[in-house]
Amino acid sequence: MEQLISDIEAHCTACGISPQKLLREAINAKWGQWQDWKDGKSSPTMKVVDRLRAFMAASSGACVADHDQALLQIEGDAA
Repeated sequence: MEQLISDIEAHCTACGISPQKLLREAINAKWGQWQDWKDGKSSPTMKVVDRLRAFMAASSGACVADHDQALLQIEGDAA
């Protein structure tokens, strides 16, 4: 879990967005989800982790400001 948190923070810093925004866009998480993960109150399923990592990979090249392209790409890959 520590590695996932670190990866998310690094991606968000590089892209200039908050982790909360990333989670909302990538997995439609509730606003408090990020803090719950950091506090150890909850943790993501492997399916959520896979989707989140795919979203970050798809958006990392250009750090798409609104991440719409990344979302479309991972939804297309899932089909």
